[in-house]
Amino acid sequence: MGEKVQAIPTHVSIDSTNNDEVPEYSYSEELESGDLKVMEKTDLTETEGDPVLARKIYLINNAIDEIGFTMYHAKLFCIAGFGYSADSQLEMIQSAVKTFVDYQYGRTFPVATEIFYVGLFCGSIFWGFGADLIGRKLAFNSSLFLAAMFGLITGGMDSYATYCIFMFMNSFCAGGNLGVDVAVFLEYLPNKYHWLNTFLAAWWGLGQTIAVLIGWAFLPNYSCASADDCPSSSNRGWRYCWYLNSGLVLVGAIIRLLFRMDETPKFLVSNGRDEEAVESLRKIAEKYNRPFTLTVEQLQNCGELKFDTDIKKHKYNIKHTLNVIKQHTKILYASGKIGLSSTLIFISWFVIGLAYDVFYNFLYIYIGLHGGNTGTSNYIVYRDSAISNFVGIFGPMLAAAMLFIPKLGRRGTMAFGAVASMAVLFGYTTVRTPAGDAGFGSATYFFVNVYYAVLYAYTPEVLPAQARGTGCAIALASCRVAGAISPVVYYYGQQSGSSVPIWVCGGAVGLLSVISLSLPFEPSNRRSV
Repeated sequence: MGEKVQAIPTHVSIDSTNNDEVPEYSYSEELESGDLKVMEKTDLTETEGDPVLARKIYLINNAIDEIGFTMYHAKLFCIAGFGYSADSQLEMIQSAVKTFVDYQYGRTFPVATEIFYVGLFCGSIFWGFGADLIGRKLAFNSSLFLAAMFGLITGGMDSYATYCIFMFMNSFCAGGNLGVDVAVFLEYLPNKYHWLNTFLAAWWGLGQTIAVLIGWAFLPNYSCASADDCPSSSNRGWRYCWYLNSGLVLVGAIIRLLFRMDETPKFLVSNGRDEEAVESLRKIAEKYNRPFTLTVEQLQNCGELKFDTDIKKHKYNIKHTLNVIKQHTKILYASGKIGLSSTLIFISWFVIGLAYDVFYNFLYIYIGLHGGNTGTSNYIVYRDSAISNFVGIFGPMLAAAMLFIPKLGRRGTMAFGAVASMAVLFGYTTVRTPAGDAGFGSATYFFVNVYYAVLYAYTPEVLPAQARGTGCAIALASCRVAGAISPVVYYYGQQSGSSVPIWVCGGAVGLLSVISLSLPFEPSNRRSV
């Protein structure tokens, strides 16, 4: 075998009129001299506001590609994917049990649902911002563990107030997990395997299916039929759902702790911790006998970072921490193009969070008013829900496959998912039978998950490494705000019997296709920073 060589930059484009302009790097990589394999790659450095950091990330990307895909990445795919599954399970619990909890405690307004979304919102901000401040590792390892513990406690509460308090803590801990999961997996993943970040969302449908099956097992047989006579002794089903789902999440959280993941190299280099970044990658290379040529000197020769964002150096000083948060937010709007990208991403999350939820809330009211009968038996309801969620698993698989279609890319796949979802949603309004409900329900979950899968992956891919957690936090928080609005719209809207929300929300889902095509960055042929 020939001698291993480091990838060599072959093109640097810098606007000489602006010293802060971030260069676009591409390189030809000779994997082994004597066995020539040339690959042209370009980093998505336009999204990184610091030229020095862009150069360092470029070298980190070279090293990750040099190591390639290993069993470490396969394990990370599973435990990060389980985070998707756990998040969807915990969200499905509240949706599945809320009626029976309200029966027991005599509630009509969706207070618990609102508190649940407030918890998700606060968790998104706390864990997302924290991932940029103290690292991805702590949030990745602790959020699910804490969510599982609070979920177990929630199932044992004997008053509505304490139920809401611990449910809030559960959703708070789970709220930021999703953004951290996808960021962690992305920051270790070789460029040619970035499609796996989209495929990762298949775990979401798996978690929903598990939650529905658990609900099917307990809720029909261990729940009150109405609020007229609903003592706790005859309404244990919702508790069993919390116990079993939270127990499964706890098992996954413990497996995460045993995995012993190191801090991601891109977070470390973004905070000036070059030695630790090199060491984290060296450990993987040595364990799996892979080539590794990156040195600390190469990173340090790139220069000093433009922004000092390592709060450890300042002993977690509150004033400095707030300044760092402010700086991270500014990075998301470092230029007009980056600002447009961030804004459109946040709008996309808000629109899909509001439109999809409101549409489903009003759908069955509309069908009922137009003479439809989709079935009211527990068997039909849970059967159709289980089938629909199971079919939804395959949406992200199609989305990942579509990424390989030339000229389609992330943006084209999202546009396809949005348009297809709109068509199916409008078609859903024609349903009048249980069979039609099952068919359109499955199609809806499938195509909406095509869109969601790419949006989940695209968001961290185009966000700057230094502010990736912050950007994911704002994106998820936008979706949580929309989710909190939807039950209020439903509560007051159902009394009017209006069908207007259905057409507005269905059209809004279609509008997402226009937003997708308007996004300024297409990361399909460029490596994320």
